[in-house]
Amino acid sequence: MSIRSADLRRRVLRVSPDTLVGYALKAIQAWPRPEEWLLLCPLAGGYAAIGVQELARRAAVDDRLLARRLDDLGLAASPSVDVEEELDAARGLLGATGYVVALRDGAPYGVLVRPSAQPIDAPALRLLAQAAEWRPTAGQKGPGDVLSPRRGTAAPPPELEPIHPRADRYVNADFADDRAPDSPLPRSTPLQPGQWYVFRLNVGEIEPSSIEETPAQLPAQLLSEDVEIVVALFSESFSIERERGALLVPAEGRAAVKAAASLPGGLDPDAPLARERLLFRVRAPDRDGLAELRVCMYCRGLLIQSRVVAAVVGAGQPLSDSGAMQRSALDFDLSPTIGAGHLRDIAPHKLSLMLNSNGDGTHAFRVFGQDGGAIFQSSATMLSSELSDLLRQSRNVMQQVAWGYIGDWDQKAAYRYDPPSAAQQNWRDDVIRLAVQGYRLYDNRIRALAGSSDGEDKLRELLRAPGMVQLASKASASDVVPIALFYDYDLDTQSREKLTICPQFEESLRSGRALVDEPCFQGSCPNREGHVTVVCPSGFWGFRHDIGMPWPAPGGPEMAKTIGYSGEPLIDVAYFQFPQLGGHLDQLGALGYQTQRQSEREPAIAMFKATNPQLVYFYCHGVLIKQTDQTALPALMIGSAAASSFFDTTSFRPYRIRWPEARPLVFVNGCYTTQLSPDQALNFVKTFVEYVEAAGVVGTEITVFEPLAQRFAESFLKAFRAGAPFGRAIRLARLQLLAECNPLGLVYQPFAYAGLKLVGPAS
Repeated sequence: MSIRSADLRRRVLRVSPDTLVGYALKAIQAWPRPEEWLLLCPLAGGYAAIGVQELARRAAVDDRLLARRLDDLGLAASPSVDVEEELDAARGLLGATGYVVALRDGAPYGVLVRPSAQPIDAPALRLLAQAAEWRPTAGQKGPGDVLSPRRGTAAPPPELEPIHPRADRYVNADFADDRAPDSPLPRSTPLQPGQWYVFRLNVGEIEPSSIEETPAQLPAQLLSEDVEIVVALFSESFSIERERGALLVPAEGRAAVKAAASLPGGLDPDAPLARERLLFRVRAPDRDGLAELRVCMYCRGLLIQSRVVAAVVGAGQPLSDSGAMQRSALDFDLSPTIGAGHLRDIAPHKLSLMLNSNGDGTHAFRVFGQDGGAIFQSSATMLSSELSDLLRQSRNVMQQVAWGYIGDWDQKAAYRYDPPSAAQQNWRDDVIRLAVQGYRLYDNRIRALAGSSDGEDKLRELLRAPGMVQLASKASASDVVPIALFYDYDLDTQSREKLTICPQFEESLRSGRALVDEPCFQGSCPNREGHVTVVCPSGFWGFRHDIGMPWPAPGGPEMAKTIGYSGEPLIDVAYFQFPQLGGHLDQLGALGYQTQRQSEREPAIAMFKATNPQLVYFYCHGVLIKQTDQTALPALMIGSAAASSFFDTTSFRPYRIRWPEARPLVFVNGCYTTQLSPDQALNFVKTFVEYVEAAGVVGTEITVFEPLAQRFAESFLKAFRAGAPFGRAIRLARLQLLAECNPLGLVYQPFAYAGLKLVGPAS
């Protein structure tokens, strides 16, 4: 086993041989945990390590020592080794000096220390340091000028230079036998049926025992605050003793355990193993086969990484050509270079719902809710055919509301909310129709996730008041659920003829007040419970919560949290000249945006290449371009009926259209779209986020009509420009339409982090 950072003493100062002993003791007094520091003095034959504790004990016996220089102490070079050498062999070199200097690339990396039998306490060291005599040379800083490296404003003088810890932040995962939790199993070892093991996870330097297929580094950043990451395990095959633990990712240095999961075999909580890594006791299935763990990492309730840990149980084929019987594969990663700096500004989320295909004809739902100290965690599976049916039924009811029948728009049916007076005839029946389907969708999925009546009550109470909600998927159309349609108020769906609209909502609607601040939408609807024949629009998640679906970009950029601008934010517009276009594009400028617009492909490409916009707006047709009898290419059509042109998912790479610095939000407002299925439309989401490096995408579940497209876009862009976070701006646009008696804002899909903001120079 090589020498890891965790094996070494890292509180080490490099000092010059002529440093005064008293000076060193006085300086270290101001540093964290002064009794733990070591001094590393360069000598002709290497480095001499000496502990501050030892210096203090010697000074207590001979006070003249305080005024002597380190090179007068007759120090001998300590043994040195490379960190790639075996740990046990290095320990054998401790000998009489008690120290071995570990080198990486020839430079000091840390010191291996023999445990001290008589440590000196910090108060004694402080008294001794205060008694030090000072004889600084000309120009030398006094002890009072030496400040803490973490909080001070002045750097230590050159002869007191700390060894800077490496910034490696890899996730390491492995298994160990339950009876020997400190000894990881070789990855070529299968697990045995019915046996208890310890699944181990930490963040630090990459370790030889790690079973990560492609190690993902999480580099540290020097910041003013620490970040907590909750790690939650889900499994349909392993039994898990305790499903959660928490790591503290500090502003500097390596991560440590903040809240332990399991402590196998009576392990002392203060043992190094328990402090440096999370330990989960898991029991392998009773029969041979493949067993999996889903390992999710959350920051402030937002899922930031998820990996599948697979292990062969009993007899079985290896998982790789190298003979591995254990493997961990990262398959959801919002931020390839997650560090404390990226995580500290994440807005708290009330709920994260992950949906992913298991590859065996089933889908798994993983739900994690957090509101202050209260945490809710559960998991459930369903057949892919069952999920497909639910999604189809949800889109069917949206189609009924929009154009009056189930099925793709036939290019003839009229929009049921045009003219606006039609809303008064339709909205009540349509809200009820949507609520019935939304309740069935909720009842089928979320109630199953709750696990029990008590769990269901906890989850509903957690989501009673508005909050941020994340839908996380592994970049697959079949893993995207219209959660805006979820309806969680009590409802008797078999009493359609008796269902009425909430009187409190009706009163709020008549008042003309902003719905977002009304009682129903703040968690105080009087008809939320027990009134099973009353429908309130606040029961829809899309009207009550700020929902985001940040898209993972494998190998791509960090999840965007802000879109910066100076002056006024810029929108690049590529548009089709619809009959009702009117002043829609001019209105965008009135909302406080600069706009550039093109309706032809070549000028639009030139516009995209020449600018760094904050938003990119496709006001377009969504179409399928036939390739062969069996295949068609999804595309966005701009131009006019007489002269149209197209952008497909391959149109951006040849022209190197990318915005890695601007990170714009892309809004695809596809009016009168025909035959373009949601999974085909999602190909654009992948292209925009993964290649173009957009902050996110706004799209739709079904085709939309010009009056809806224009009203929603203008409401959303107004709120976003005014500083509302992305998820809130989407909700405000939905509620603005609802205030006009139109519930179809629910068809818009927000593929971005709910807390994404436009940030100007004064922000």
